Amino acid sequence: MKKIIISAVAVVAFGATAFAADYGSAGCGLGSLAFKSNDMTQVLAATTNGTFGSQTFGITFGTSGCNNKGLVKVSMARESFIEANYKDLSRDVASGKGEYVTNLAKLYGFTTENTGKFTALLQKNHTTIFAANNAKTAVTEINRLVSSL
Repeated sequence: MKKIIISAVAVVAFGATAFAADYGSAGCGLGSLAFKSNDMTQVLAATTNGTFGSQTFGITFGTSGCNNKGLVKVSMARESFIEANYKDLSRDVASGKGEYVTNLAKLYGFTTENTGKFTALLQKNHTTIFAANNAKTAVTEINRLVSSL
């Protein structure tokens, strides 16, 4: 009986937050796109989100119906991307092209048309960005450079 009461309290507490964000109690992600919000399909939606990891990715990058009201803000997504891909990003920035620098440009809001401007700015400042061999320093430098545009 205690488990049922605790479960009901959790659903009420967290369910209201989820519904306020325009998706069901399963949250955003591939499941919320595939299964519309009603009590029975939310189990399928939650299972889909968990199976494919789309909710985590969606919250991080604002896809699959997730938005910047989620748990991770855009700045945190940028920082996470730089930390996770530091060496590959450094290589792409040095060469002035590549998927890592292109994806980082998207995270900073650059369109396909002006990604080259972003890439050229980073390439010109490669030594400053990556000199400390530290992802946090790279994040700080890139943020500083982008804010000067």
